[in-house]
Amino acid sequence: MNNVALKSLSVENFASFADRVTFTTEVDSSKKEYLENTFERGDSRFNKVSFLYGANGSGKTFFCKIIREIQRLLNFSPLIAMNDTQILSLPQFKGFNVPINAFAFDTEYQEKPTKFEIEIVVEEVTYHYDFSILNKKIQSECLTKRYRRTEKLIERVSPAFKDIMLRSDLRDFENTKQVVKEEALCLPVAALLNNSLASKIVSAIKEIQVVSMTAARLNPTKSKASFSDERLGKYINILKKADPTIRDIRVSFEEEEIARQRIEDDDFENREIIATKTRVGVDTKHAVFENGKETSSTPITFFADESLGTVKLFTALPYLYNILESGGVLVIDELENGLHLSLAKEIIGLFTNEESNPNNAQLICTSHQPLLLDGTYRRDQVWIACKDFCGKSILHRMNEIRSSRAKINLANKIIEGAFGCNPERFFD
Repeated sequence: MNNVALKSLSVENFASFADRVTFTTEVDSSKKEYLENTFERGDSRFNKVSFLYGANGSGKTFFCKIIREIQRLLNFSPLIAMNDTQILSLPQFKGFNVPINAFAFDTEYQEKPTKFEIEIVVEEVTYHYDFSILNKKIQSECLTKRYRRTEKLIERVSPAFKDIMLRSDLRDFENTKQVVKEEALCLPVAALLNNSLASKIVSAIKEIQVVSMTAARLNPTKSKASFSDERLGKYINILKKADPTIRDIRVSFEEEEIARQRIEDDDFENREIIATKTRVGVDTKHAVFENGKETSSTPITFFADESLGTVKLFTALPYLYNILESGGVLVIDELENGLHLSLAKEIIGLFTNEESNPNNAQLICTSHQPLLLDGTYRRDQVWIACKDFCGKSILHRMNEIRSSRAKINLANKIIEGAFGCNPERFFD
C-alpha cells in the first residue's frame, strides 16, 4: 500500500518489555541536521531509517516481534469469528491460537493485561490503534482517526461485543458486531465483513514486512511480481557482484489452496476465508570456462551450493524492491548478519536516497555493528535497548544525550556503550 508510514509503536507486558515502552520514527523537530534523511507525511515529519542497538538479550528481536504479534492477532481474529476448528488445526495456522508471551520474571505481571499500540499514517490521515489482552480475552480496544480533528471510531471496554461502541466510518458494522467473540479483535472482523476503512487500516498494518537476517534464508514473498522477468534481471545484476558466474535465474511460483471456509451459514453474500500455501523454487545457470573463455553453462542447486551470504541477499532482494518501489515499512532484525558491512550500508543508502526511494519507504533495523552509523545520521534515528537486573527491557533514544555540540559521532557513542548499549564483560 502506497503512502503508509509507521509513526509509533508501544507495548506493555510483552516478552522482556514489562513496563510500557514507546518507539517512534517521528523526528525531533528541534534538530534541523540531515533533513534529507526525513520526509513529511500528514502533519508530521518522519525518519526514513531508524536503528536499534543493544547488547545480546537486550530486547532487539522481541521489539521486531511486537509487530508480528499484532499481525498474528489481526489474522487470528477472523478465524475466531468463524468459530471453525478445522482451519485452525491446519499446519499453516500453527501458533495462531497461543497465549500472549507476557513478562515472565515478576509475579506482579502474571495477572496484568498485555497492551499493544500502533500509530500509522495512511493517505495523510493518522490512525492510532490499541488493544489489551488477558488470558486470551480482549480487555479493551480503541481506534482513533486524526485529520484536522481527532475522532474515536472504536471504543471497547470489555471482552463482550455489547461493550463495543462504533462511530463514524465504523458505524455500519453496528448491526453485525455480535460476531465478534471475546477472543477476537473488532477491527479485523469488521474488515472481513467488508467495512472499507477497517480493511484499509488492517491491510496497512499487515503489509508491514518483518524479516530476520539471522535465518539461513528469508521466507519467500507471496507476490508473483517479486519474481517478474524485469525483477529477476535486476537481481542477477546485483548477485553477479557476489558470484560473477551467474547467468540466469528461473523462479517457479506456485500458490495452492489448502482450505476454504464460509464465514457464517446465514451470510447471504457467501463470503469465505481461503487459506493458501506458497511454494517458490529457484534454479540458476552458471558459466563454464575453458582457458579463460566462457564456453557453456551448468545448473547448480542454488540454496545448497551458493554461499550463505549470497542466498540471504537473494531472498532479501524481493522485500527491498517491493518496499522501495511501492512505499511502506520494512523491519529487519540484524541487518548485517551474513552481509559485508559495505553491502549493509548500501542497503541503508537505498532508503535515504530520494531516487531509489521515491515513495519514502521506511527501514527499521536492529544491529550490533556500530560502523553502520559511520555517516550522516540524526541522533533521533538511533535507539538503544537495554535490560536491567530484573530482566526488564527499556528503550532510549540517542537524542536524549545532552551535548554542547550540534553533532556527535554516533558510532563512537555506541562503542562507548551509551545508555548501557554494550554488555558487561562475559569472560573475566
